[in-house]
Amino acid sequence: AQENLELVCKIKGTPNTKVIEKLEVVGLLDRKDSKFRTFSLGMKQRLAIGVALLGNPDFLILDEPINGLDPTGIQDMRNFLLKLNREEHITIMISSHILGELSKIATKYGIIKNGKLNEEITAKELNEKCQCCLKIKASDTAQAAILIEKNLHTKNYEILSDNNIRIFEYVDNPGIVNSLLVNHGISVDECTVTKESLEDYFNEKMRGGIVNA
Repeated sequence: AQENLELVCKIKGTPNTKVIEKLEVVGLLDRKDSKFRTFSLGMKQRLAIGVALLGNPDFLILDEPINGLDPTGIQDMRNFLLKLNREEHITIMISSHILGELSKIATKYGIIKNGKLNEEITAKELNEKCQCCLKIKASDTAQAAILIEKNLHTKNYEILSDNNIRIFEYVDNPGIVNSLLVNHGISVDECTVTKESLEDYFNEKMRGGIVNA
């Protein structure tokens, strides 16, 4: 491990005085004399980050840093990245499809679709969007929205692209909403209380996202 970092320093023409320090930062100091081939995937990932840290960056870009890791390795990598951010004051941008893990560490999200930034949203804003709601699948979402506004006196809802409506009120009393729609001739195929995850939100955006709100 130590020779790997020293070789990178030699290639870049920079002093190797920070090699031991960086090995300690990435948690590999006790394996500094071990062969690379003996490393687990997680250790190899951390060594690669150690290489990136040699230049004392303020900003790191990581592509799928937990890909292929087992549950313990994923947890270790998550804690390691949080430590880099909090103790080394490094901003980290992660490209990943493992959304459940991103939700545990990210403070801001960028959703990319067809090579373009579809949305940029903070963790706080996402949490507000993914609050508990009443999700209804109805035969006529446009008419349902009109009824909800007129009779339930709320605009706190969203019409989704797949003929579903999310209502952020009446979560404790879905029967009122269901009865309102049915009594006005709108078929209700589903009426459930749910809380969206980051994965749900991402998939919704990939399908086309919210068409009205």
